[in-house]
Amino acid sequence: MSALAAHKRTLAFAAAVVAIAIYPLFYPGSYPVGVGIVAGAMAAATVGFVLLLGYAHQLAFGQAGFLMIGGYVNAILCVNYRWDPFAALLAGVVVAMLLALVIARPILKLRGFVLAIASLAMQLIFIVAAIEAVPITGGALGTQGVPKFAIFGVSFANEIAFYYAAWVMAFICVGIGLNIDRSRIGRALKAIAASETAAGSVGIEIVTYKVQMFVISAGMASVAGSLGAHYLRAMDPNVYGFAYSLNLLTAVIIGGLTSVWGGALGATAITGLRELLRSLSLPLWESVIMGMLTVVVLLAFPGGLAGAIGALFDRLTRRGGAAAPVTVEPDPAALPPVTGMPPPGTIMLSVDGATRSFGNLRAVNHVSFNVEAGSIVALIGPNGAGKTTLFNLIGGYQPLDAGTVKFLGQPIESLMPDDIARLGIGRTFQNLQLFDNMTVLENVMCGRFRLNTCGILSISARLPRVAREEAATRRAARAALDFVGLRGAGDMPPTALSFGHQRLVEIARALALEPKLILMDEPASGLNDTETERLAELVLRIAALGITVLLVEHDMRVVMGLADQLVVMHHGEKIAEGAPDAVRQEPEVIAAYLGQDAVEPTAANRSAQEHVA
Repeated sequence: MSALAAHKRTLAFAAAVVAIAIYPLFYPGSYPVGVGIVAGAMAAATVGFVLLLGYAHQLAFGQAGFLMIGGYVNAILCVNYRWDPFAALLAGVVVAMLLALVIARPILKLRGFVLAIASLAMQLIFIVAAIEAVPITGGALGTQGVPKFAIFGVSFANEIAFYYAAWVMAFICVGIGLNIDRSRIGRALKAIAASETAAGSVGIEIVTYKVQMFVISAGMASVAGSLGAHYLRAMDPNVYGFAYSLNLLTAVIIGGLTSVWGGALGATAITGLRELLRSLSLPLWESVIMGMLTVVVLLAFPGGLAGAIGALFDRLTRRGGAAAPVTVEPDPAALPPVTGMPPPGTIMLSVDGATRSFGNLRAVNHVSFNVEAGSIVALIGPNGAGKTTLFNLIGGYQPLDAGTVKFLGQPIESLMPDDIARLGIGRTFQNLQLFDNMTVLENVMCGRFRLNTCGILSISARLPRVAREEAATRRAARAALDFVGLRGAGDMPPTALSFGHQRLVEIARALALEPKLILMDEPASGLNDTETERLAELVLRIAALGITVLLVEHDMRVVMGLADQLVVMHHGEKIAEGAPDAVRQEPEVIAAYLGQDAVEPTAANRSAQEHVA
């Protein structure tokens, strides 16, 4: 995190604390303080919703169902079993999170609006269950007589005291959200939102982090539900219905989909606006005005109120002068040689009989070859030969119809891309797959994912070892950028770089993985002659680190100057394999590039040989 970003966070936190602290001093009445309590409870719920919707991109709109779970567990335990309210609140969090964990994996298999409808159906099930379970919940009348909030016997009967307690809970949720945001899990969520394909290539467990955010958001929603039950002194099925789910969605959109602070800000804004409309005797216009406000924010401020305030702050604090130049002189000593590599000659990758069809099209047909440790192997062939499809089969992005793929003797054909990446296989893509919602440095830090160990609990609490791991990750990512020649680009967005430099960012991200094998899919595509020459030098430096390279490339100048071995494909089949000098003499190879069925020793064929060379 840059110094300016840290300064912005500090100012935002200080401003929020001051505003919350002085609010009851200016509006001490029971009604305005009650509005503040409702806003604080809703802020806790919206933080979790930001993590789920804004970060993990999961359109689960039935979050109010988990507020209901928390509210009912709290009310039942306090009324029927005389539990301490705070202990009941914690019990509600545990129940909501366990229930979310049970239903997360099946429901998150759905996508888009299908997921939205399914989550709303889940909320409807909760409502029906609450109405029908009369002996437990009180049915349609609900559970009445919920006591005032207390923490281990210390009562918050005074509304102002309860107001501060509610906002302390909200700030705890905000703190957890901010800790997740500036951690490897926050980067993982942003990577998933930007490109699940690229996220898998650096070892990010996509399903795991979606489930984690679903569970965490349920826990935060439960906190809000418990606070609401103590404020209303009752809990019934109508408190957190579909309208409340829509209010949560509106709050997140208005506050900022990708801002933890924005969620809390949006909750405060719409709670205040809704109560203002009611005080003006305009409740019937509430939905219309909220809808219009949401549309205006989406059109004028895509980043929500938090984004607009952040942009204004950046504009006010922007200093003059040119931006730091992007260095193009690489530092070969920035990365040490990779340790623990198998000795040269060891079979690093073995592809045996790999086959893949799409309908009647046989894209890859019984292809077999080996890649030895420490070598540079090039997979070549005309367009449509099946090279990228074969790469996808090796990387786990598509299943094999037949055949096997082994990495250091271990079968990997049934593994997912993130599992394969965690074994030590890096990947770049024919079409750039960068995370445009992060800086260049954060993109490369994502490559360290398999090497980081801090889990969700230590990250949420921001334990000291999390800060140490983050610092080490940042240093390693900067070293990878220095190695490829992008020292000055760390704080820039990838889109601010030239296409050639973006290619280098992708390679740096793969190197940050500390791979044993790196798959490079047409790395020279779209580069000019100078950039291509620099790329060839970079590939040689990567091999000098001890990393095995398997690349797909059309530029024969690059291939012949780099490769120790060529594998030639045509129409999905391997037609030649061997050293470059031998392969370029093969009649089938020349025929594939010329499109001829037979090859005669003519001047044209000699020209084709030179082309292949």
